[in-house]
Amino acid sequence: MSALQRLRAPSTVLGLICLLSLCCLAIENLHFVDSLLGTTYHRTQTIWMVLGLIGAGVVASVDIRFMRRLALPTYQILVVLLAAVLVWGREINFSRRWIELGPANIQPSEFMKLGVVLVLADWFDKRQAKEPWPLRQLIMPGALMLVPVILINREPDLGTSLCVLFIAAGVILYEGVRTRTLIVTVFLALVASGVAWQTGLVRDYQKGRVESWYQSLDDETPVHSKPSSDRSQAELALWAIGSGRLSGRSDDEARASVLRHLPFVHTDFALAPFAERFGLLGCAGLFSLYLGVVLWALRVAARATDRFDALVAVGIGGLVFWQFFINAGMVIGLLPVVGLTLPLFSYGGSSALTVLMGAGFLVNIAARRKGR
Repeated sequence: MSALQRLRAPSTVLGLICLLSLCCLAIENLHFVDSLLGTTYHRTQTIWMVLGLIGAGVVASVDIRFMRRLALPTYQILVVLLAAVLVWGREINFSRRWIELGPANIQPSEFMKLGVVLVLADWFDKRQAKEPWPLRQLIMPGALMLVPVILINREPDLGTSLCVLFIAAGVILYEGVRTRTLIVTVFLALVASGVAWQTGLVRDYQKGRVESWYQSLDDETPVHSKPSSDRSQAELALWAIGSGRLSGRSDDEARASVLRHLPFVHTDFALAPFAERFGLLGCAGLFSLYLGVVLWALRVAARATDRFDALVAVGIGGLVFWQFFINAGMVIGLLPVVGLTLPLFSYGGSSALTVLMGAGFLVNIAARRKGR
């Protein structure tokens, strides 16, 4: 069976349709946001997505063994860039996350999501074990995971650091660890979280977001009864989402709502205007597209020709899932606000490039899959 015939598999076709549909919906949503804010985000994002699709095509066509040899050097370069961001990075909203390259701002932490997947997949494939991994043998992959997590959190960027942590943890768990190792790791993670909270590693504004989210669970004051100036970001987003009801509102009605008072409506809270305009049914359709991409990645992993391919596919599926889960969770109030974009849907060139290049890896692996 040729590579082209393998790419005609229903799972791959459906996955690509879901991916391209997300791109189109994202541009349409940003076009509406631009009409709301008087900006031109959708034009810039269109350029980034075109570049991302070109990059995906390159990744899909290059021999994956060559890409594998670049895994460790790429990871090392990204670590250096993350360290450089802390010193020379551009500061926006009290965070240093971007490196200026002419007219563009590049966010190394976004590319590290893919970088950590590749380096862990390469490390585990070179050291295949017949039994689940014990804790003492996970020191190196643990370090490969924690170094970028710590650097990203220093920017500070709690949302992206958690996303990288969960993506890497998913790759490690897929590889297989002993039950005792899992229990000890969870215990150590809980202890570390408590220490970070008490010693100031978690910043005051981050604590405030968690505390505000916790208090909102017991807040009996209706959101609509508060003036817009007194509502938090999460409350404004909830009001916009609730206003969409089952099938959404007209664009004119949405423009006259609380969306004008909601910050980061083009990035972290891009889901809110979509939910208000298309309602519960529209959100169900959008979430189904993300599910389609994740299931495609898992299908590719299940039918991969070798362990490296499978681990990369799982990592890319985790990249999309965790970023979607954390962002959607915070927008609808299930999770505290941590500052994380919705993959492909939010404005951001680095994020779009990362996800689309990840899709390129899936196409590359799918073309080499086994069986029919």
